This record gives sequence, structure tokens and C-alpha cells, in this order.
Amino acid sequence: MNATRAALTAVVAGLCGAILLDLYLVVTEPFVVRHVTPMLVMQWDASNLLGMAAYRGGWLTAAAGTLLHFCVGIVWGGLFVLAALRIRWLMEHALTAGIILGIVAMTIMRAVIHLGHAVVRPFPSLWLFLYILAGHVIFFGIPVALVATNLLRAKIVPRQGRA
Repeated sequence: MNATRAALTAVVAGLCGAILLDLYLVVTEPFVVRHVTPMLVMQWDASNLLGMAAYRGGWLTAAAGTLLHFCVGIVWGGLFVLAALRIRWLMEHALTAGIILGIVAMTIMRAVIHLGHAVVRPFPSLWLFLYILAGHVIFFGIPVALVATNLLRAKIVPRQGRA
């Protein structure tokens, strides 16, 4: 496997997971948490770098939060691709690997976020914990693993020369 193909696989898989997780959060979180709007969901990601100022930045900081989330998704996609290229089990059990990826990604990201983030408590309730866990497993980990393993397995057919 060449490095360019592995990198592209990481980008595509990571973006797929990040986009699906963002859609899940933007559509459902306003129904789960009072006074949450789609813009607020995306500003939360920006607040990890900007603090409370992210919530005063309007759509600009919401866009910055979305971009940050995409970058983080690509990093996780890269980590999964690197692991899958070295550990055959991940390729053979993509669904289970995706469940594990979702749990690990959520756990590590929540730990990192809350070490330097004074804006929110880690999980105010068991319900919110399960909601976030489900999102990371179903809409992030599993899609990243399935997309990555399918792209890594795909046979690339060389282009025929032009006539």
C-alpha cells in the first residue's frame, strides 16, 4: 500500500465519520439538550480552542468548530488506517473494530477536552453519556472503520492509455 493511497483513505474515512457525527448532533441534540441550537453544537467544538469567545462569534466560530471537527475526524481516520494496515484483525472485523474505535475516540476526546476545557461538565447525566456514546459508535467509529477497510481492500484498476 502506498502512502498516498493510505493518506487519502484516512481523509475520506475520517471526513465520512465527522460529517455523519456532525449531522447526528446538529439534528438530534436540540431535542436532547434544552436551548441547544445547531449553531451552538458547532460552536462547542470551536470553544475547545477559543473558550467562551466561541459562543459570541456567530456562524464564523460555528464554521471554525466544524472545520476543527473535520480535522480531528481525519486524524482518527489516519490512526485507524495505520492500525488496520498493521493489525489484520481490524480489517477482518471492521464492524467490531468500528465499535471499539467509537468508544476509544469518545473516551480520549472527552478526556482531552475536559482536561483543558472549563465550559462544560464531562457528562451531566447518564442519558447524555449514552447519547454521546451512541453517536460516536454508530455515526463515527463504525462508518470510519467500514469506509477505511473497504477502501484499503479495493483493487485499483490502472487507467488505460488514451487512444
